[in-house]
Amino acid sequence: MSDVPFQSAVDQSRALAAGEISSRELVELYLERIATHNPVLNAVVTLDPERARREAAEADAARAAGQDLGPLHGVPITVKDSFETAGMRTVGGRVDLKDHVPDQDAEAVRRLRSAGAVIMGKSNMPPGNQDVQADNAVFGPSSNPWDTTRTSGGSAGGGAVATASGLAAFDFGSEIGGSTRIPAHFNGLYGHKSTWRSIPLSGHVPYGPGVGWWTDADMACGGAQVRDARDLVPILRATAGTADHDAGFSYTLAPPRSTKLSDFRVAVWGEDPSCPVDSDVATAVDDAVTALRAAGAKVTIRPASLPVDIATNHRKTFLPLLFGALSYDRSGLTPAPNAALLARLLQHPRGDAGPALLGTFQSHYHWLKAHTVRNEIRQRWFEFFKDFDIVLMPVTPTAAPAHHNKLIDRFGRPYEVDGVRRPYWDQIKWNAVANVSGGPATTIPVRKGRSGLPIGLQAMGPSGGDLTTIEFAALLGREVEGFVPPPAFA
Repeated sequence: MSDVPFQSAVDQSRALAAGEISSRELVELYLERIATHNPVLNAVVTLDPERARREAAEADAARAAGQDLGPLHGVPITVKDSFETAGMRTVGGRVDLKDHVPDQDAEAVRRLRSAGAVIMGKSNMPPGNQDVQADNAVFGPSSNPWDTTRTSGGSAGGGAVATASGLAAFDFGSEIGGSTRIPAHFNGLYGHKSTWRSIPLSGHVPYGPGVGWWTDADMACGGAQVRDARDLVPILRATAGTADHDAGFSYTLAPPRSTKLSDFRVAVWGEDPSCPVDSDVATAVDDAVTALRAAGAKVTIRPASLPVDIATNHRKTFLPLLFGALSYDRSGLTPAPNAALLARLLQHPRGDAGPALLGTFQSHYHWLKAHTVRNEIRQRWFEFFKDFDIVLMPVTPTAAPAHHNKLIDRFGRPYEVDGVRRPYWDQIKWNAVANVSGGPATTIPVRKGRSGLPIGLQAMGPSGGDLTTIEFAALLGREVEGFVPPPAFA
């Protein structure tokens, strides 16, 4: 039983189907581990054990009765606290929502339940999804299981910690700028950003209770963090598809372009002057290239046909689109953070505070300019992926940094790359490439760095090519370190 909490969701499903374990036993195992380890990690912030036990018993009864079962039947999971859950508190890291209990499930949550998943509780996050750590004034910070003095990453940091530490089979989350991929990289997991609009975000809390039912934030996507890349397949099959209110739009999962590493055409984009990476990340890129070449993959280092550079993607497109999308949620525009923003703007007029201020209050004309550039870049990616199947890139420039302990001064936190101070928000620049392109991206745990912390890379693919990036991640993960349980919690 000691291995069961760290099994893949697919293996757990097989064990449930074979009668080797019941859903009720699996739920009890995870509840026991949450009781033991969560006080230190602070990953799961709302828990409903009695409902989980009841739903697990119902799942076991349905299996025994020979009913049709979904692809996640009886598997215990957590859900990022940005998704509304009927009868279960949904806070979204916001003080004004600390007692909010929705009366309906978000659309993705409804689909997870329909697929048979047992939702035990909610995982920690920053207020409104707007940070690269999981910390807020309601619940406090989540800690990295590889080193509890380090951040979990964000925004889906609590879910990554829960999954890596064996507190749930997986966590279902969301992202707009690396919120699933960054925590997966920091905690040694496979994390997936789905193709934009493939998973409906109706009922996603950042817009406020009820408001998000008919509005999906620009660039925002569903995603998940798992211990085995192929767990992502049943998760996507359960959640991807047309929303009832999204008339005329359809989405189907394209088959993987290959099922052997030797057949993949891989572009490696490992460095960019606008966002330098440290030696640990560079070594991870080298390790991955070595493994790919040994497997016979066609590898091209930084092809000249790359559609965009980091600086152009970030400043001209991602930032105005991001702050335009986030501007609907004005809950954080209170006197203290506003004062901090203005102070940073005066101290560093060319820093990150300026684009944040301009983007939050931009005109529709300025948003359309960024949107036009975005569409040009997306078309160039479409052409690029005729010649390549995957772009392999860093996730962030370093392994998980120390806890930042600042919730208000978002533009004044220290962050270093090989001893050189860099802007805090460099951590999202590599991820923003896929958010602008709209395509899927899957993280792969490659190795441990000098500090013993996990180092991952991300595989980005063409829009609709989720199964391609997932299959590539699964195959490459076998050739590098892959997921390893954090020793202190194994």
